[in-house]
Amino acid sequence: MNLFQQRDFGEKINAAFTYVGQQFRSLGTALLYIVGPVAIIAGITSGVYQSNILKLGQINSASPFENLATIFSPAYFLLIIFSMLANLMVGLTTYSHLKLYHQTSGGVITVSDVWNEVQRHIGRAFLFSLASTVVIIAGFCIFLIPGFYVAVVLSLGMAVIVFEDAEFGTTWNRSFQLIRDKWWSTCGLIFVMAIIVSITNLVFAIPAGIVQALVSMKVVPNMPSFITILTNALNTIGATLLYSLLYLGLGFQYTNLVERQEGTGLFSAIDSIGTSPAKPSPQDEGEF
Repeated sequence: MNLFQQRDFGEKINAAFTYVGQQFRSLGTALLYIVGPVAIIAGITSGVYQSNILKLGQINSASPFENLATIFSPAYFLLIIFSMLANLMVGLTTYSHLKLYHQTSGGVITVSDVWNEVQRHIGRAFLFSLASTVVIIAGFCIFLIPGFYVAVVLSLGMAVIVFEDAEFGTTWNRSFQLIRDKWWSTCGLIFVMAIIVSITNLVFAIPAGIVQALVSMKVVPNMPSFITILTNALNTIGATLLYSLLYLGLGFQYTNLVERQEGTGLFSAIDSIGTSPAKPSPQDEGEF
């Protein structure tokens, strides 16, 4: 599979699933080893927090102070921290795997190779993610549209960091440069991939939903805490790992935009004349 080639809207989605099919074992193993530990902690924290919230709902005499103390408990802040870290690690692992796939021309990719690549970028990716979150929140607070616009633009930032070893300022400018005239297609891709991830995640979300419904309707008011923790942990871990599909979609959008503006894949094909057959480029995606 040639990463740097022009793809229309549907081809980017198909490419993401094709890549999963081809690299399921390699990518899946990397995600389990690199993202798994952080996702497990986030999942357990989510389960503990949800268990506390459900117990709070059974206490009619709880004071406002007790309500706030439970809602904004240490588990709440730990959940936010580890959820952000897990999401960051999924993105870095996915993009690092894509980068290594391109560098090795589809060769063998080990977990240690991916981990070494992730380590190179984790600091810059964390700072960029933190700064982006602040800017996006500020944009939503000032007015809804700027926050939404910037969120889509900066969704390419992590791919830029990994593929181009870019610093913060370069990443910011590069994201705006790449998405020029392609904001709507990027937004649409994120929307479609998010729906696919959400539907797929129902497999992991249904058990947690059933437990919450049983407790809320007081069908099983004394639900054991470990069941609540287990089902919520499963939901969080499953959702975290499935986000790799979204990042794969964005990864192929990044390579598509780079190819359209710079012809990276075309130049590689020219260089390979006489050594390997060049692959034809698909038709342009048009104005969408």
